[in-house]
Amino acid sequence: MTASLSPLPNSANWYTRLIDNPVIRKELRGIMRGRRAFWLVTGYVTIISVFVALMYLVMAVQANYTPVDVQFRQNVGKLLFGTVVLMELLLISFIAPALTAGAITSEREHRTFDLLRTTLLSARSLVLGKLCVALVYLFLLMLAGLPIQSLAFLLGGVGLAEFLISSLLLGVTALFFAALGLFTSSVMRRTLASTVSAYGIIVVSYTLLGFGLVVSIPFSALTLSDKALEMILGIFLWAIICTNPLLTALISEVILIQDQSLWYTTSAFGSLNLPLPSPWIPFTILHTTLAIILILLSIHFVRRPSRT
Repeated sequence: MTASLSPLPNSANWYTRLIDNPVIRKELRGIMRGRRAFWLVTGYVTIISVFVALMYLVMAVQANYTPVDVQFRQNVGKLLFGTVVLMELLLISFIAPALTAGAITSEREHRTFDLLRTTLLSARSLVLGKLCVALVYLFLLMLAGLPIQSLAFLLGGVGLAEFLISSLLLGVTALFFAALGLFTSSVMRRTLASTVSAYGIIVVSYTLLGFGLVVSIPFSALTLSDKALEMILGIFLWAIICTNPLLTALISEVILIQDQSLWYTTSAFGSLNLPLPSPWIPFTILHTTLAIILILLSIHFVRRPSRT
């Protein structure tokens, strides 16, 4: 009797289907063989390097230090690491939608979308394939920034916890904004309209963020007699902070330095001893959930019948 091969576990089957996805193979070959990928990585690393060099030169000129000043080197290391992470968050926030805003609309514009729908490729495989290609390229950008981040470890002042949290924030930010661009691409029929919509949502969210900070910060700075009102305003301000990757990274670093805590803080309200989670925790939960919702909606809009 010939021994029958046992089926692979579900995780292995899922990984095999992902690797065998023809969309991933085609898109990755198209991206990596073009000049756009090379110039984008080069520009990405150049922008971060220029900002880090300027920051280091300013600190070296203005600060009084000796070559053996350990505290100064650690401060430079923290500032360098924070600058790189903030620049990466900012750049990924604008690069990710550009990679996926034309993922579905380009198929419609090239009149290949209906052809794809006649194949055995499901809407889920199409959407996840486009998303995985964008995430792979964004992961490549994050890897390209690691040598610059490593300078902070040579100077000191940066621990493993900060590196892990920053990597998590970068990954979640890339996932969310890539899913946002994919969603607008599945809804719109033109790449230009999809791109404008994706960046419009980003601009509106940042505008609302700025408006919320302008309104809430003056009230939270006042010494209110009503403790309940003070708590509500503080929680509202905290919620606004947790919706933005840049503010999340900054406040999480401040909590890690001042409170020596990765998970929560009790000094956010001063007189009120109210424990609150570190911003990176609600940010991760919120944006991962929103990304999953956007991906499911994208699959739904891709699967629906085409309107004439």
